Amino acid sequence: MIKRLSFSSLFLIGLSAVLYASKVDTVNVFSPSMQKEIKTVVIIPDAYSQETEFPVLYLLHGYSDNYGGWVNKVPAVKELADWHNMIIVCPDGAYGSWYFDSPVDPAFKFETFVSKELVDWVDKNYKTVRKREGRAITGLSMGG
Repeated sequence: MIKRLSFSSLFLIGLSAVLYASKVDTVNVFSPSMQKEIKTVVIIPDAYSQETEFPVLYLLHGYSDNYGGWVNKVPAVKELADWHNMIIVCPDGAYGSWYFDSPVDPAFKFETFVSKELVDWVDKNYKTVRKREGRAITGLSMGG
């Protein structure tokens, strides 16, 4: 009985992995305003093709987290890309940038990075809906 349950559980886990085959990439996006590369996770839905434009969700992490926070702590985020046929982008916002442009520290221009530079980079490198109706942004804590 226990062996049968274990096999059934493994089968279901394997099946769910096949059903949600989104691709997760970690990329470096250069920020001209900060003069450095920013690590960013990009989740591509399984249905991604060069013929179709996909909406993009920019998903910002919370205070003291990083670009990998959503994928590592909420693995189901990968399934959302498949369920909704959208690209999900999770940029690094540093330890406590609050995603704004610091008037004091030129190394912290995260508002410019997320709102302009990253959007331009994603639109250039992926087949996206390149207008405001094709974009959304949300997050947790510092990113929300």
